[in-house]
Amino acid sequence: MHELFLSSVIKDHEVPKLLALLGGFTEMRERHQFTRVQHFEPSPAVKGILTIKELQKERHTNASHWNELHQILTKQPCAIQVRTHITEYEIESAKKGEAVSIPADKSRLLRWTELPDPPSQRLPPYITQRRTVEIADAKLEKILADNKFSRVSNIFEESYHWWQRDHFTEFALIRTWIAEDSLPSDQVMNLAAREPYAPYWMLYVRALVESSPEKMQQAQTQLEKVRDQFREVLDFKVFDRRAMDTRILPVTAV
Repeated sequence: MHELFLSSVIKDHEVPKLLALLGGFTEMRERHQFTRVQHFEPSPAVKGILTIKELQKERHTNASHWNELHQILTKQPCAIQVRTHITEYEIESAKKGEAVSIPADKSRLLRWTELPDPPSQRLPPYITQRRTVEIADAKLEKILADNKFSRVSNIFEESYHWWQRDHFTEFALIRTWIAEDSLPSDQVMNLAAREPYAPYWMLYVRALVESSPEKMQQAQTQLEKVRDQFREVLDFKVFDRRAMDTRILPVTAV
């Protein structure tokens, strides 16, 4: 799969107007949700996925995705996300005013992303395009631990989502909190009692499509259309693609 997206920085005071604008544009009410995002990195000595044969046998529906990820990590160690939807637990945490545990059987989504493609004559600099692998599984954290991956960060996101009528393009407005090191990995903290990481939100207009030239070109054309439609109200930024590099490079001695 490939992900293509536009990015814009939204200040706090601009959010109410943007919610109304995107609601009218997509003709739908926003979906408000919370997500825990954990990042994992492999042990320096690990190449690929150590338990790939067991995963291919035990998880038939995702076997091809696990194999694809194994091939990627064999060539280049990378950081990996594990995303968990926690909206109901965050609401409970806010009501109680304290941390709440996430059930162990709650489904998780593993997400790997490649270094974005460089701009070219075919790819304008304001569109980010990158290959991605996504795998849903409730036991992702155990699988990663069995393969000598360690958690290196624990982040929480609040987000609003809209989709165009064809469900091809998603609008996602996101802000972030960084959890304290003392917060257990199975708990959700009360975000209402804490300040977010920064006084702004990120708006992403994105499409996830099959890795075929035709599908990717269709997504690019649609994003260019959206950019033109919002030219007067949104400033879609050009970001250095190296800021989105998930590769773990070897440490060289000085």
